[in-house]
Amino acid sequence: MEWLIPTQTLQVDNIQFGTLIQTSKPLVPLAYKDNDIRFSSLSLLLPILTIKSYDKMTGQLILFLGNSQHTLTKLALIQEMFISAVELHHNTWFPSRRANVNIKSGFQQMIRGSEIHLYCPTQSEIMQSVPFFHNDMWSTTGIQKELLVAGKQVRIAVRIQGISFLLQQNSDIWSGKYRIQHKILSILLK
Repeated sequence: MEWLIPTQTLQVDNIQFGTLIQTSKPLVPLAYKDNDIRFSSLSLLLPILTIKSYDKMTGQLILFLGNSQHTLTKLALIQEMFISAVELHHNTWFPSRRANVNIKSGFQQMIRGSEIHLYCPTQSEIMQSVPFFHNDMWSTTGIQKELLVAGKQVRIAVRIQGISFLLQQNSDIWSGKYRIQHKILSILLK
């Protein structure tokens, strides 16, 4: 069972960074500590949001956050916190030095303006594993791509896994590019 934190109760200061996991896809994992409870990941329940667009080929799902200013503010703060962490720790995590201006330009933003950019899996076997709720029932076949159209409203559970770093091809040298690694846990279509 996955514990979800509604964005309304999320305290950005409670997010904690782990140590860099050095693999072919380096990741700094996250945790969330609230009073005496420590979650080993940061799983959020977003409010009801409107779909701006969905690309069936890439899986990019863009949602409009303009009607949920509170959520937009918190997610933008998280994004800035990630950039600040990379600016502060990149010399420790990776041997190559980069100017902070390069650090900021290498970030693939999840929050752009009043939109959140998420990615749904595109492989059918993975798509089937994502619970999808529509017409008062859970789908037995996972994500229903044809229902994710502009103007529809959805509520999404998403796990923010950490900061993911892109290495230069065939090396262990950081390319300077990074993003917020996430996984869509479920989609509820209104």
